Amino acid sequence: MHDFAKLSPAQRRQLIAKEVKARKSGEWGVWEEVKMPPGAFEATKGGWLPFVEKVYRNKIFCVLYRVVPNTDGVIHLAISSLSQVPPSFYEHMRIKDDLVGMSVTAVEVYPPRNEVVDGADMTHLWVLPRPLPFSLYHG
Repeated sequence: MHDFAKLSPAQRRQLIAKEVKARKSGEWGVWEEVKMPPGAFEATKGGWLPFVEKVYRNKIFCVLYRVVPNTDGVIHLAISSLSQVPPSFYEHMRIKDDLVGMSVTAVEVYPPRNEVVDGADMTHLWVLPRPLPFSLYHG
């Protein structure tokens, strides 16, 4: 990955154009796990970043992965892209399927206004340890 902030405007445009093309074609490349140095997120006071267990990336997306404490196994996926364009529904599905499996349920959460935390351009999926008590499927 590049340090986007250090690139020239022309280099940024070129990288974003490559991202747009890869998103349209579905050619995201292979997910790789990024080895973070010990304590990489410890400097963050409060919040969830110090609990990130894994970081995955491909040509399009970067995903921070953590198991949420005291939840019986809820997994939090924080997703960003170089262009800061949020993933579509189908891109979210593919990220979930690729990183945690096709048979699990994930949800987006829209919390009460006083609990909104918006410190970065990311979307969040919460992967549940068991199925919801309802379904969209009526078969």
